[in-house]
Amino acid sequence: MGSPNVLLPGQTFAGYAIDRVLGVGGMGTVYLAAHPRLPRRVALKLLHRSQTDNDYVRSRFEQEADHAARLEHPNIVAVYDRGREEDQLWIAMQYIEGTDLHQVLNDGPLGAARAVRIITDIASALDYAHEAGVLHRDVKPANILLEDTSARRPGKPGRVLLTDFGIAKVLDETQHLTKTGMLVASLQYAAPEQFTNTVLDARADEYSLGCTLFRMLTGQQPYPGSTVPQLIHGHLNMPIPRPSELRPELPRALDDVIARAMAKDRADRFTTCTELAEAARDALTETATPATVVSATPSTPAPETPTLAPPISTNGKPAAAPTAAPAQRRTPWWRRRSAMAAAAVGGVVIIVAATVAVSEWVRHGSSNEAQITVPFTGLDRPRGVAVDGSGNIYVADHGNHRILELAAGSTTPIELPFGDLNDPDGIAVDGSGNVYATDQSGNRVLKLPVGAAAAATLPFTNLDRPTGVGVDRGGNVYVLDYDNTRVVRLAAGSNTQSAVQFTAHNAPNRVVVGGGVAVDDNGNVYVTDNYPTNVDRVLELPAGSDKQSVLPFTELRYPNGVAVDGHGDVFVTDLTNRVLELPAGADSETELPFTGLTGPDGVAVGHNGTVYVADTNSNRVLELPGT
Repeated sequence: MGSPNVLLPGQTFAGYAIDRVLGVGGMGTVYLAAHPRLPRRVALKLLHRSQTDNDYVRSRFEQEADHAARLEHPNIVAVYDRGREEDQLWIAMQYIEGTDLHQVLNDGPLGAARAVRIITDIASALDYAHEAGVLHRDVKPANILLEDTSARRPGKPGRVLLTDFGIAKVLDETQHLTKTGMLVASLQYAAPEQFTNTVLDARADEYSLGCTLFRMLTGQQPYPGSTVPQLIHGHLNMPIPRPSELRPELPRALDDVIARAMAKDRADRFTTCTELAEAARDALTETATPATVVSATPSTPAPETPTLAPPISTNGKPAAAPTAAPAQRRTPWWRRRSAMAAAAVGGVVIIVAATVAVSEWVRHGSSNEAQITVPFTGLDRPRGVAVDGSGNIYVADHGNHRILELAAGSTTPIELPFGDLNDPDGIAVDGSGNVYATDQSGNRVLKLPVGAAAAATLPFTNLDRPTGVGVDRGGNVYVLDYDNTRVVRLAAGSNTQSAVQFTAHNAPNRVVVGGGVAVDDNGNVYVTDNYPTNVDRVLELPAGSDKQSVLPFTELRYPNGVAVDGHGDVFVTDLTNRVLELPAGADSETELPFTGLTGPDGVAVGHNGTVYVADTNSNRVLELPGT
């Protein structure tokens, strides 16, 4: 018998003949093995020897077998045996030929019907366990197994099973067993009450199931962050996310399901996991109103904005006050991954941030360092922001389907004549004052020449949900075509676009995935890139070159908007409610002193360093004066 830490095919352990390694985790290694007495293959899980001197972890490992062995359900992985072999702890479990949900989601979100089917099966397993007095407390995609039946039953769906009750607790033991303070649940899916001294109950598993449903529908974790404080902050304080903001084709009724399942106050959640699953099934056939976030602790309140005159249209009459919009396709400020089309469920793309053109301008006003709320009123999820050489500010008012301009020194914005926009997102302005905007759902880019009565559609072709837009001093227009995962360029006066040769990280079938796009006066192009998970980088492609470089941002988390000033300083918004600046030649970024951000998206900067940001969730445009 070889060392348990390096078991090889053909070796034996506790009588089990080792076939191969199935997986390695933080606590142990799982092998495919043959039962010593029965014609059965098992998943043999061994605790790492480094863990065996930890009484808590050893106890937790043994409880996995004890708790799960009590549970006999078609959607729960069966436990056959457990023991110790030369101080090595082991468990023999049912072997499921297939993969886990986490691995499947690495290729992108699932179709809604498939996601709901998975949730339904896991809900049945959880309710059964809860009735038996057992909490799972680690419900997450990695603990959901998907059986592969393609060889034995072609065309038939495989079983969905819940595994790893390693941190499940008998309900009446929960408070006692958590006294060590070791938080062993996966934080991305952990209920808010797990971060307090609250005695847990079945609703903690329901919350995790809701998080898992959100992940399946969108391909994203519910709350941003990769550190413990960031994740805890998300579960405790951030607004409950809405799946339809990441995948606008999803029924809005699913937003309501997630809002209830992930309620901060567990009293507001569903009574059982099956009730959650039934609501999700019903939502697939409903047209729902936007979700009401239940018991969401608000983020930092937005500063009050002075009461101003309503926007006026270009004919000099006050623009109509925005009315409540019907259900519509929406993209979230954080631009997380979204499914492309049903046929492309295996690919992941990042919804791009609104892009900003940076032009030289002269600021009129205060030069102190405190941020200012720019007097736009009635905004609904502003995305792109831009500023021209005269200090006029432009914003893409996404939810109200319009482009607004606020003249320098004015407190009354006007609506520009862009016509019937669907979902305006990116906005840019060139040195002559011509304004450019992407119409995301209309798959087009429009240009409003100075003094024109109407905008014209530029001759881009085959766009699929364009978002970011930028323009250089020569009038060449750059567009982030995010569903096609590319950046395209339309030269001034041309009717034929060309590709901008960015390369995605380890994604040979894509050009670039995600983020905003900006271009400086010299034609150098910048784009934020978010694929694969945790790449989080900003790329620069020098004018005339096909060799991109990665800018030395060090702590990005899903970078969104990007802008560059005349000195080569690069500005980026990211998922953690920050605006970052990378000075030209620097090897790390600095965080700008914006406060109270709850969804920074588009960013723009003037030659004197004044920075503008569209804060989507608070419906504000903020200004941080320069020198």
